[in-house]
Amino acid sequence: MSNIVKLYPFGYTFSDKSLSHLPTHYEQIQINGKYYYSYDKDFKGFIKTEDEKFVLIHGEFVHVGIDNQYTESGLARHLLNSYYKDYDEFLDTLDFIAGRYVIIIGNKEEVELYPDATNSRTSYYSSQENIIASHVFLIRDQFHHERIEHFSKVPEITNALNFTPFKNIESIIPNYKLNFYDKKMERYFPRKENIYTDMEEKEKFDLFERFWFKQLDHFFDKYNNFIFSLSGGGDSRFSLALLKNYLKNVDFFTYTTIDGEDRSSEAAKSLTIDYKIVQQMLSDINLNHQYIYYVENRKELSPIEQKVLSKNTIGRHSSFLIPYVREMFPKPNLKHIRGNLLEIGQARYYRNGYKDSNITESKIMFDKRHKKGLGDQVKEEVDEIFERFVKKTSYGKNIYNYHILDLHYWELRMGRWHSEILNTHDIAFDTISPFNHRAMIDISLSFPYEKRRDEYLFQELINRNYPILNFYGDNNILNLYEQNKNIKYK
Repeated sequence: MSNIVKLYPFGYTFSDKSLSHLPTHYEQIQINGKYYYSYDKDFKGFIKTEDEKFVLIHGEFVHVGIDNQYTESGLARHLLNSYYKDYDEFLDTLDFIAGRYVIIIGNKEEVELYPDATNSRTSYYSSQENIIASHVFLIRDQFHHERIEHFSKVPEITNALNFTPFKNIESIIPNYKLNFYDKKMERYFPRKENIYTDMEEKEKFDLFERFWFKQLDHFFDKYNNFIFSLSGGGDSRFSLALLKNYLKNVDFFTYTTIDGEDRSSEAAKSLTIDYKIVQQMLSDINLNHQYIYYVENRKELSPIEQKVLSKNTIGRHSSFLIPYVREMFPKPNLKHIRGNLLEIGQARYYRNGYKDSNITESKIMFDKRHKKGLGDQVKEEVDEIFERFVKKTSYGKNIYNYHILDLHYWELRMGRWHSEILNTHDIAFDTISPFNHRAMIDISLSFPYEKRRDEYLFQELINRNYPILNFYGDNNILNLYEQNKNIKYK
């Protein structure tokens, strides 16, 4: 197992000042004689300059269009040209870039930042200084920012909307761009009605598969070490189905509490279901698979891991996995393939009953997550925070035929909470999320509400690619036959 535990892995800063308090594994270069870009030495971004104009793409990225696929250099050239000559074409191109990255583009007078489809390469900025960084503490290492006192009463707010635990440090969110100088965030997607709504279903399926498989071809050609967390749920099942041609190149694992049934808590019961369903699947499908028993075989984070995590993320989640993964898969450039983002296309915030698309429903959903158990005074503060955010971003306006609860889940749930999960796990592995491609997300949102609610797109694609996987229960230890038998003969 590698003993290297990095501060701010895969990270970056972009500033108009040279920075001095950077990790030793970071390098800093100047762009166009004015801007300073620092980065983890192992993950330098792609830079294209032309006269006084430049584009920086920091992170892992691959372009997969409907009919074409730009190389890295070709994409950078196209982005720089279209940004100044055909801005609509520039924005259209962004919809077909997958990966975990940020695009910073401009000249000596104007600079803008565009996040990836779900802000999975997090980007934070200071309203006091001209600096953007991948991690909150990368900014605070350079410039002092006071903690926000009332956030100690409502810790989840530190990773909600566009806020952080510090005054004057905020986050970008998906589908918004940031002006480097005036700090204005402006929505650039959606720009019109969903273009895939009237497309024939078969064409949607074909396109989705093209976008997914081209990414897999790219990543499996570039890297060698892949892991995948297999559970009993549908998102894991879907990703497994579309990995069918690469199963021999992936190491699978399932985490649960003990080797056997555990009914000691609701969480343990849920993980026991995963354990049993995965056992069924392994009896039929040959996978290179291991179980993690995190109660029975308890491992702790090391002091250095704890210390680094306290700065790498402001939304730690599932950090207990880190020592297991680092021990089980002691390989360089480890890539974890994830399917969490698929939930964006499944009407998660209103699947139990249709709700209208308006800011009121968005606020109700926000309150359910962030106001539970709070006193009246703190609830008023949370209300003010939401109102301030809506005013700053014009949230809920100009969203065309997109449902605000789908955008809320995409931008304010996955775009903040999920992104910090990735920051948590970066000390053990990098993450590949093939669904992190705006055109794919767009296709998933183009289906009628009832089909999104029932995960129709994902089940149909399983049926097209690995149909036996639709036979096992989805978070249900009974397979399809057993469930139907119980209905028929009850």
